[in-house]
Amino acid sequence: MSSLTSVVIACVLAASAGAGNDLSFDKFGGWKAIRFEPGRFFRTHHDGQRWWLVTPEGHAFLSIGVGTIHSRGERGRVSRRRPYHESVLAKHGNLDAWATSTRNRLRQWGFNTVAGWSSDEVRDMPRTIVLSLSSGMAKSWMPGGLPDVFEPAFVEHVRRRAERCRESRDDPWLVGYFLDNELSWGRDWRAEPNLFDRYARLPAEASGKLAWCRFLQDRYKTCEALRQTWDRPIETWEELRDVRRLAPHDGKADAAQADRQAFVLHAARQYFRVCTEAIRAHDPNHLILGCRFVHWVAPRMVVKACGEFCDVVSVNLYELGPASEVLYLRWRAGSDYANHRPDLRVFHELSGKPLMITEFSFRSMDSGLPNTYPPPIAIQPTVATQQIRAERYAKYVQLWMCRPYFVGYHWFQWADQPKEGRGDGENGNYGLVTIRDEPYAPFVERVARMNVKVWTLHAGVPASRP
Repeated sequence: MSSLTSVVIACVLAASAGAGNDLSFDKFGGWKAIRFEPGRFFRTHHDGQRWWLVTPEGHAFLSIGVGTIHSRGERGRVSRRRPYHESVLAKHGNLDAWATSTRNRLRQWGFNTVAGWSSDEVRDMPRTIVLSLSSGMAKSWMPGGLPDVFEPAFVEHVRRRAERCRESRDDPWLVGYFLDNELSWGRDWRAEPNLFDRYARLPAEASGKLAWCRFLQDRYKTCEALRQTWDRPIETWEELRDVRRLAPHDGKADAAQADRQAFVLHAARQYFRVCTEAIRAHDPNHLILGCRFVHWVAPRMVVKACGEFCDVVSVNLYELGPASEVLYLRWRAGSDYANHRPDLRVFHELSGKPLMITEFSFRSMDSGLPNTYPPPIAIQPTVATQQIRAERYAKYVQLWMCRPYFVGYHWFQWADQPKEGRGDGENGNYGLVTIRDEPYAPFVERVARMNVKVWTLHAGVPASRP
């Protein structure tokens, strides 16, 4: 860190203390000014007005994190080199020195959580784990993998992948687990249909297709009643297994939509039930932090089901580009998305649980990186300078921390991506630090100021409200 950056952050902390705000923290990063009952592990708590996380020592905690913290950095897609790792070794000499420096920087910049996709190199800080329970059962998350959640093989697969939770069950530094990341729950850029239609397309012998048939049979009781809504002349329930698509009668669109939503809720409950039971079999102690929704394409019924089984609802939030704004209006037609406004109020109202932003980021053109993938016209529009990037950070963090239902936010990511692009092509200025492990001073100075401010902001100090 530059000496100027260190001085600025020290002044911020001094000014906050001078204003009468107690900004002392326990060893886990909990705010000593607000105390609850201590315990062995992190937990959620509603104080009558707002949600908090609580540290094992019993102090109020907001998870202010950074994801993808690891010394190896990302591999260039062409050269196969790891330029960040090369910089780490050249600058610090060894990985232990890098880990110590990184932990100190995180704390000085107001961060307290080693967030998703990170290694375990940075010690003595709260952390989260992405379990990726669905991984290996279907296509990867990028093309929209969501396996048949009623399939016995899925249940067994999740149970095996959850066995790793046994290793962490007694770890007081672990905040909790994320089940998966950005699954395709409905129509989005990955061109997968609504879950109702997706399960209808399955073969007659598939477990998911049998579950879909049982759902309709339980809902309608008789084939005659089913035919009143759906334009399909079936005479027996056995015939329904060979149906690949249902279309509603004219004038029955609302009834058909209610069926679709009810099945989405049914399938989502199955997913969350299987995943949470698998974790709890090995670790009854730590929080289950949801499945990292894409904020603009999360179906309402899936958010509702998440709240029934998880302790926190987690959301990845990135600004849409102009092309995606247009497409989103088309995708919304006939869909049941939760409201995609950045305050995410509907997510809380549907789930009844606190919310955590688990990825957000902005790219700047003055970094010298291409920032061409993902294309800004689709998502994550770029800004001109680090100062504007810092303003975006402050705007969103203030928006969230003024809401009583947020318990944290995680920045994506620690270091920039290679200029040539990582494996999937991403080549952006996401980092707090450059590929040379140097901080973007104008950016991190504002980030540090905002990370200090959020404690009193969330506690409801009138002077801190926008």
